[in-house]
Amino acid sequence: MGGKVLEYEAKTIRREGIKQGIEQGIEETVSILKNLGIPPQTILVKIQEQYHLSPEASEKYL
Repeated sequence: MGGKVLEYEAKTIRREGIKQGIEQGIEETVSILKNLGIPPQTILVKIQEQYHLSPEASEKYL
């Protein structure tokens, strides 16, 4: 029984790490695009396409 609990915790930690990594990648992508002078609306469209985000979810990265 203890092994299953540890496996579940490990999977939870892994999923959380992946989620954080993706969010950090999106934030860095947005930062680069802003520095290149890309208009915010274009950035929104591009991150929605690239990361399969809804318009609402993509707004938080600007």
